[in-house]
Amino acid sequence: MKLSRLAISLVTVSALSACVNLKDVDNDWCGPEAKPVKQEQVTLAADALFQFDKSNPSDLLAEGKKTLDELVAKITEGYATVDRIDLVGHTDRLGTEAYNYNLGLNRAKTVKAYLQQGGISAPISVASAGESQPVTKDCVGEKATPALTACLQPDRRVTVAITGIRKPTAKK
Repeated sequence: MKLSRLAISLVTVSALSACVNLKDVDNDWCGPEAKPVKQEQVTLAADALFQFDKSNPSDLLAEGKKTLDELVAKITEGYATVDRIDLVGHTDRLGTEAYNYNLGLNRAKTVKAYLQQGGISAPISVASAGESQPVTKDCVGEKATPALTACLQPDRRVTVAITGIRKPTAKK
């Protein structure tokens, strides 16, 4: 059975587009121009983004807006395609579990809205880990003292997972 040129072209296009989806890390059979899909993790300190214990767009600090503008630039200038972006809001352990869950979720939602306003059109998911995934280990105390609040600062963050194809970097 003979295949028409159109059918052969469609098979070729399908095979080449499959290279990206198969994540052919060594580019053994996809060719040198095929780039595997990668995931990059970025951590944004919530205290640098928002006023303490806040999450609304009006609570974004000037430094936070600058950080988010840099993230928008990194995504738009550094990626050929973005398949998705996953945002997870994290909090410290001070406050109730329900309060912290909602605070983390609202921070992730605010970051999502900011990225979309900045022109990011890729699908963006939001979630909250609340206080369940701390990165600090040696912070002692239960009362929100200035020392404990400062010690727990690394726990307050928004993690960003960007899944896509990075643009090739210029070789020096």
